Amino acid sequence: MKKKTRIPLIILILFICFLLFAPRGNYLKTDVVNTFSGPSAEHWMGTDNLGRDVYALLLAGGVRTLEVVFLATAISFLTGTVLGMIAGYYGGIFGSIIQFLSDFSLVIPSFIVALTMSALFGFNIMMAGIVFGIGQMGEYVNQAFVLTRSLKSQEFIDAELVLGLSRPRIIFFHVLPNICRQLLVFMGNKAANVVNLYAGLAFIGLGTDITNPDWGTLLYQYRSYMTTYPMLVIWPTLFIALLTICLHATFDSSKVGKGDLTLYD
Repeated sequence: MKKKTRIPLIILILFICFLLFAPRGNYLKTDVVNTFSGPSAEHWMGTDNLGRDVYALLLAGGVRTLEVVFLATAISFLTGTVLGMIAGYYGGIFGSIIQFLSDFSLVIPSFIVALTMSALFGFNIMMAGIVFGIGQMGEYVNQAFVLTRSLKSQEFIDAELVLGLSRPRIIFFHVLPNICRQLLVFMGNKAANVVNLYAGLAFIGLGTDITNPDWGTLLYQYRSYMTTYPMLVIWPTLFIALLTICLHATFDSSKVGKGDLTLYD
């Protein structure tokens, strides 16, 4: 692993471990006598307008954000890549149907779908991950489709067919490893987008409630104190920015080398 890849990856892993395993207090506990206090040994990032521990709130919101990002990325990356490779390799009517469905999924923004699902069924972490995953699936299909079509014309693919390798084996053991690097670069970008998209939904009150804090929810609650107590807004903003930058840097550092296939745009 290259050094420029290792450093962002280590930072990302450490930050995720911090969010998941760092000791935290009870983020539901309020203390009206001790509101808006600064950082201390008891409250590392101070307290908010209700006397709640900001540090504990941020960690709880981080865990929920990671759950949404993991679920959305798993759905969109795995399903979209498989469908895109199948469509790109086989083509024909089946490939055209997959392409049509992927293009159709891109017409409706995930934000609008999230609003609709929230109105009909309520909105939670599971629903957010599914909506974002399905909403981004079409983009992975298009990426994998174009990359597979370009790779299919290579001579080594024809040679493998002559040697008697089955098409599914060629797709998953020879095509996928050759396009995986480009797809990971794309995945880092889309995973970072999920962080911001979920924070935006939480900011307007979707997928959250007062007992389950999210970074976007905290930004909404603390927006009134931006001038008087700016750190209440700065802390969740920094956490959102750090996770987003780490995701971008980790996967972009494994950038496509010279001679590799070009990403679909």
